[in-house]
Amino acid sequence: MTPQDLFRREALDHYHQSEEKGSLLKLTPFWVRVTYWNLVALALTAAVVLAVVHVHEYASGPLLIQVAGVEDIPSTAGGRISRVLVKRGQRVRAGEPLVELYARSETAERERVAQEYRAQLAVRLTDPLNTAARQSLGGLRAQLELNDALVSERTLVAPFDGVVREVRVHDNQYLGAGEVVATLAKEDTEVKALLLVPGQYRPRLKPGQPLRLELQGFAYLYQDVTVTAVSDELLGPTEVKRYLGAALGDVLKVDGPMVRVEARLPDDGLRAHGNTFRYYTGMVGIGRVQVRSRNGWMLLIPALDALWGDT
Repeated sequence: MTPQDLFRREALDHYHQSEEKGSLLKLTPFWVRVTYWNLVALALTAAVVLAVVHVHEYASGPLLIQVAGVEDIPSTAGGRISRVLVKRGQRVRAGEPLVELYARSETAERERVAQEYRAQLAVRLTDPLNTAARQSLGGLRAQLELNDALVSERTLVAPFDGVVREVRVHDNQYLGAGEVVATLAKEDTEVKALLLVPGQYRPRLKPGQPLRLELQGFAYLYQDVTVTAVSDELLGPTEVKRYLGAALGDVLKVDGPMVRVEARLPDDGLRAHGNTFRYYTGMVGIGRVQVRSRNGWMLLIPALDALWGDT
């Protein structure tokens, strides 16, 4: 029996003519394959972005401007003002009088003691053995020095060379002891920013970190400076008020323990819209210090931050 008798002629012809072998059927649609590879590319891109992009964490809080070298001149005695001898913007020398108080009674008492002193001195010179005159001179000399001090208290003088920033009194005004009569600024003033941030950030704060501040009244006008000092102790609301003093104690509103951060500002003032504005003590704003930076993976998986994040 021949092969032609066992198989049909059509099968034998197909066997001799076709050299192709079978292949797998492609049942997946084209759009599914394209979507799959797009998702893979998107996942790889997201992984790279999470590794490269960093998110910064900031310690922020209220900020106060302080001008070092600017001092308030208080009155050493109470009374009515006789004359105001200076004006705003005037340059003064140390010891130069600023304000005079009425001193009629003090001057009259000094003249009385001075006359009595001169009379006893004349007796002493004419009669060197006069013991009463010698003892009286000692007491009168001490009383005369006291009267000189009382008279000098009626004239308030500049304690240093500088410029009168502000005059806070006027002629014939009654002045109480300790009240401020004028504000003087030294030639070499130093402007610094005092920032109060929550105490929880103290371990992450150190000098040299960048600080960005925005003063009230100058919206979106940011200034970038460097932290120069960080306090070692935390301050509560009461301690903050005591540190700032009676004049500025209520300027900054704080809640809870705070840490004090300081930074030095340029002495040439604040530049805005082509103008330069001088800094004044008591100006307030908002400040923030960058304390750490983490990439996206550390934010997405907190365990990575615990293992490799900065402290």
